Amino acid sequence: MDSVGRVISIVRRAKVSVKRLELVSTDSLYEVEMYVEGAADEVQWLVAKLDKLPEVLEIKTAPIITATAIVSR
Repeated sequence: MDSVGRVISIVRRAKVSVKRLELVSTDSLYEVEMYVEGAADEVQWLVAKLDKLPEVLEIKTAPIITATAIVSR
């Protein structure tokens, strides 16, 4: 659980907004899935900091594209 605490500590320092955070525990691994919003450079800072942690094995990032449709009546 200490490793999860370190991840959360870094996320709290980033200037991003955490929209969702899920933690799944398997035999010897914790899988943390999070959706964050913020400036691109802040998100990249967060990814770089998490990637430097020795207990982080893999980081996957995906751009999220949102669309809004405005329809007249």
